[in-house]
Amino acid sequence: MTIDLITATHETFEPFVAQKFIVTTGDGDIELLLDNVKIFHGSMIRDNELVIDGVLYPPRKAFALTWEGPRDALLPSGMHHVAHPELGQLDLFIKPFRQDHDCILYETVFN
Repeated sequence: MTIDLITATHETFEPFVAQKFIVTTGDGDIELLLDNVKIFHGSMIRDNELVIDGVLYPPRKAFALTWEGPRDALLPSGMHHVAHPELGQLDLFIKPFRQDHDCILYETVFN
């Protein structure tokens, strides 16, 4: 399965909550768990059609993916190469936003 990130919606990722994804870094692979998919119901971004190079993209609500990662390996904010057995390879902007007792939480936002 290949995901087109410009047409992806929260529904694209919901079946993969609680599954592991692998992020490739220069220091080795880091395992992230997809913890949650949050929909921004009040968002007005992309609530209308979008046309890029003559291609019409349907409206979508903004949403975010929340990830859990290990405390001993911090991913810096930025683009990361992410792999999943069913979804294949994805390049996602991932940013850390909180450190808990047993993990670091990250977020990927889709507008």
